[in-house]
Amino acid sequence: MAALKEGNMDTEAIIDQRIREIAPRDKAAEAKARACLEEKVKPVGSLGELEEMAAVMAGIFGTLDLDIRAKGNLIFCADNGVYEEGYHKYPRQITRLVTEIMAAGKGGGAVIAKSVGARLKVIDLGVIGYPKSPEIEHAVIRPEGTGNIAAGPAMTRKEACQSLWTGMQAADRFFDEGIQVITTGEIGLGNTATSAAVIAALTGLGPSDVTGMGSGCTEQTFAKKMTVVARALEVNRPDPKDVLDVLSKVGGFDIGAMAGVMLAAARRRKPVVVDGLIAQAAALCAIRANPLAQEYMLASHMSGEKGAGPAFASLGMNPPLRLGMRLGEGTGSCLLFPILDAAAAVLAEMASFQDLAVWFPDDWPPKA
Repeated sequence: MAALKEGNMDTEAIIDQRIREIAPRDKAAEAKARACLEEKVKPVGSLGELEEMAAVMAGIFGTLDLDIRAKGNLIFCADNGVYEEGYHKYPRQITRLVTEIMAAGKGGGAVIAKSVGARLKVIDLGVIGYPKSPEIEHAVIRPEGTGNIAAGPAMTRKEACQSLWTGMQAADRFFDEGIQVITTGEIGLGNTATSAAVIAALTGLGPSDVTGMGSGCTEQTFAKKMTVVARALEVNRPDPKDVLDVLSKVGGFDIGAMAGVMLAAARRRKPVVVDGLIAQAAALCAIRANPLAQEYMLASHMSGEKGAGPAFASLGMNPPLRLGMRLGEGTGSCLLFPILDAAAAVLAEMASFQDLAVWFPDDWPPKA
């Protein structure tokens, strides 16, 4: 098990212990679900990925009786010092403004979460200007956001621990309040650059393979962004065997918190739906901390961001939705929620061939 390296900080030790508590899915329940699906009144395998989702959820929950009506989206917000490199076309206060819009229920992640009946929580980890709304939870790690990864580390190791721990605690609160399926999103200028750096560090892919336009590049500034990602990796030399080292050197508060959510979901035996590029970077962090975390992840959509394909390939995941979306904020992952509901309904409610024998005793089994 690839756990976080040990340190002398209590928080890191607690995180490491929780990561070690992650157990595999219930393979017996999963096999039972697959057998049940084969007996449904349909050609074997004809519902494709829907059947796979149902079986995986049975394994996650350890039962074929799936109650997944309560769902939630945790959105983590933070500024990133890499913005200082000057390739971004949007003003820096956009992070704060979008955070406040999200808390007011008008951001993309909020609107889509509401449309599918998911609960939303917005958490500030370090947004410049301290966004003001009673709906925002403030768990500020550093008020000015992270450092510029092109010039040095994004954060200290202690702050990386704090980001993971904040995500774990937020997810646990959701689960304690009845949420059964969770996803997580983000707000923060510069986080496609930090995500590209994290993905490159953990996979060995080059910056050109995983760096995309993001939300703030023009054709003229894209080359500069790719250079910035390459320089961040060269300057910081993150250790791919140490998740906290990667997070602290080239990551972001949002990536750390999202990875914490995914690890907490695995520990609590709940499905976590993976969104776009930033969520994929977080998923890679969680899986490198403990590979069993992947057994609780469901891919949602293929982001239009360049690094999404290589990232999902490295994760061994094939997202079912192809919508060309690249907003983040949990928008694409929330769209998988109704599909999960359909998968659970098929497993619970669809007739089987055994039902035909009961309902139509004179016609089943068919006479030769």
